Order: sequence, then C-alpha cells, then structure tokens
Amino acid sequence: MKKTVLINASFLVEVDETEVRKDFGMIDQIANELCHDQKIRIGTNEVNVEWESSSTVVLDPGSMNCGKCSTCGRWITDREKSDPLLQLCNGATFKGKLLCDDCLPEDHRWSF
Repeated sequence: MKKTVLINASFLVEVDETEVRKDFGMIDQIANELCHDQKIRIGTNEVNVEWESSSTVVLDPGSMNCGKCSTCGRWITDREKSDPLLQLCNGATFKGKLLCDDCLPEDHRWSF
C-alpha cells in the first residue's frame, strides 16, 4: 500500500524592493522555475515529484517572528515566541541575541 507525502521546501531570494510589487516580476518568474514536475533518481529507483502549490512571503522582522542570526546571518524564527514561521530555521533569543539552532549553545532546547 502506498501513501502520499507532502514535502515542503523553502527557498530564500534577495530582490530589490521594487520587485516585490511587480506583477509577474522576478519573484513570480523564480517561483515558476522552481515549480516543475520532475523525476528524481534515488539509487536505482525513479520517483515522480509533482508540483502541488507555492506561495511567497516577504520577510519583515518588524511585524513577523523572524530575523537574522546575530552570529552567522541566517534567517530564523524564534521558537520561544508566538507565531513562529515554521518554514525558517529554528532559533531563540539567548542572552539578548537572536541565534539560529547551529549558533545556540549545545545544551539549549532549540540547538541543533
């Protein structure tokens, strides 16, 4: 018996602010390039991967639970605060600094 599995992949892209407001601008074109059905070879098996949906979010640390890691600059969400963006890497505020799961101390709950 087979099961259908939904796999979500998130990509980050930096674009000029003017691109955010364009109809079928660079953001839409990039999304279209990423959203193709494809066949993937895993060992000797070939798997059909079918596009299902896509969405875009303009990250805004002022109004969303997101920001860049104070140490490495990776985009993250603070898992100890409300409304985490689950598509981003986990992180937390530690000693006043927002840190990703790689930069948090090893014994921290959200450390990787």
